[in-house]
Amino acid sequence: MRLHEAIRRYLVFLRARGHTSLYTVEYTLRLFSAWAETQSITTIEQITLDFMRGYQEELTFRISRDGRPITIATQLRHLYVLRSFMRYLVNHDLLISDPMRRLQLPRQPKGLPRVIPQETEAIRLMKTPSHNVSTFHDVLSGQRDVAILELLYSTGMRRGEVARLDLSDLDLVGGYVWVREGKGKKDRVVPIGKTACERVQVYLDAVRPSLLQGQEHGALFLNQYGGRLSGYGIYQVVKKAVAKAKLSRSITTHSLRHAAATHMLKNGAPIRYLQEFLGHLSVETTQIYTRITIPELKAIHAKYHPREKQEE
Repeated sequence: MRLHEAIRRYLVFLRARGHTSLYTVEYTLRLFSAWAETQSITTIEQITLDFMRGYQEELTFRISRDGRPITIATQLRHLYVLRSFMRYLVNHDLLISDPMRRLQLPRQPKGLPRVIPQETEAIRLMKTPSHNVSTFHDVLSGQRDVAILELLYSTGMRRGEVARLDLSDLDLVGGYVWVREGKGKKDRVVPIGKTACERVQVYLDAVRPSLLQGQEHGALFLNQYGGRLSGYGIYQVVKKAVAKAKLSRSITTHSLRHAAATHMLKNGAPIRYLQEFLGHLSVETTQIYTRITIPELKAIHAKYHPREKQEE
């Protein structure tokens, strides 16, 4: 079977299974198919372990848009997509054996997030979209964007999780949101803070009806055409607010997730609670945030430890 036909079937299979956001998968497979053609590989039967090792090596030299080599995390995302694709081919009797079964993937270094907004910066970011509004559309989008930012920071949700929210997933009276099929296809219930509930309620009462433009569906956050706001649209909301607030350009939607966890940890939240809050399968993933507080611990140590005070 030709490679591009196998990719088409795989994407149809994923959509039939309920996967709605396939941009990353489709983009990754398109890059893989293009590189395979440069190596004269046009059918899935030609894909071997040695070929996959060659592609893995090619990924280590791939350059990102900013002119730097792509990170190990990005390499792994490519390889994970391809591994799922190969398993599909084997499970559906399109390949006899998995060419990636014996491929050793690189280890992901447990580094700290590059930029995490301080508490004061996060608060400034929450207020930014409501400033400098001049038209009715600006007012609408500004109120919607405030609700999105507050929800991201309050719940630590991923942008895709927020994009998939329906009205039925919210309980603003109780202060909860139901995250359906988060990472790993796991559901979880996450508390929403009082301020975020208020901002979302304002959006529901004053903004969403105008954005609907006469149609009705269950999506919580809408774009200017009345359809569901995509994960990329939410990403753009954050980047626009970051630029207005004149914060680091490296701050993204995921930075607000890191900020929510870090700020709660600094204020005494138990690490086990944060694991449930963030939807991590293992507490080891959550423990990265304990390393972020080291500078603060060092400052406290210098201020209060008796030996440090003697040295002064």
